[in-house]
Amino acid sequence: MFAAQLAVMALAAPREGEHTERLLMTAKRIGDLLDRIGCLRHPCDLDLLLFFSRHPRAYLLSERLAEYVGYELPQVAQSLETVITAGLLRRSPDSTHPARLYVLTPGSTRGGWLSSLLRIAATRKGRLAVIHALKQRQSSGPSADGESGPVAAVK
Repeated sequence: MFAAQLAVMALAAPREGEHTERLLMTAKRIGDLLDRIGCLRHPCDLDLLLFFSRHPRAYLLSERLAEYVGYELPQVAQSLETVITAGLLRRSPDSTHPARLYVLTPGSTRGGWLSSLLRIAATRKGRLAVIHALKQRQSSGPSADGESGPVAAVK
């Protein structure tokens, strides 16, 4: 009986390099999804979408939303504009009241890719992997003003 259990455990154990391959596949998949979605740039963008995937219709103040997702209000405002402009989220047009209705729009053209990315990011490990990919893109992409940085200094 003990030998049979060892055999099953040996078969179930990942082969050398298998874990690394799986991580690389996940990183590649995350990169592909981010490319297809095309608008996510900051971890706050992701965290807002995760929040709204759990609360697809939410009526709240921007300040309260910032508290819920754990970012400063200016960053939340910028990220809200990003996901609203991309058509991933709708905000009620009534600006006379400080609280607004936010509605996740998974039916957008990016919806399938977004739901795949949010499934990955639903776990702590997956969320950290997506945030890592976003930060890598920030550091290797265009500068904050949208212009490419200098390639070389000329004297």
